[in-house]
Amino acid sequence: MSNSELEPEAEPKLKAEENSDSIVVVDPDDYQKTQKLKAINEAKKEYRRYKRQKTEILQKLEENWRNHQEAYEAERAMRLAEYGTELMPLIEEGLEKGALTEEDMKCSLGDGFREVDIRKVVRNGGWIFKDGETEPIPTLNSDEVYRQLERIERKLGLGLELETDKGPAEI
Repeated sequence: MSNSELEPEAEPKLKAEENSDSIVVVDPDDYQKTQKLKAINEAKKEYRRYKRQKTEILQKLEENWRNHQEAYEAERAMRLAEYGTELMPLIEEGLEKGALTEEDMKCSLGDGFREVDIRKVVRNGGWIFKDGETEPIPTLNSDEVYRQLERIERKLGLGLELETDKGPAEI
């Protein structure tokens, strides 16, 4: 088969002219999905970064806040809610299409708390009601909400999936 008989390659999704600063998106739906996934992952990464750097952040907050631990928890709760907010349109779509159930929206926070609905935690900016008052979701309990959001991501087909070992890749 000669080069002239080869089938033409599929049309690329993104085109850029060599001497141009413009990029044309051929498939806007793919672009929007990619942007949404990036936003979800950025919010998730920011929450994890904030938790990982807790000591340094508390030291900085101590300079300007009387109750630096409370300020940290409020900020951390807000970052958790941002992750949930980015995921929320996909959660709502998953509920509509039957990929998720109302049971998936529930999260147990442990001692002293009743079961909470993930959507309320997100809508309230990471704040919960306890003993008739609102407070940022405590650090230990925020991990439960984070893990539930990750489980939801996986159910929607967005998270990592572990597969059985299929042996070495063949090329």
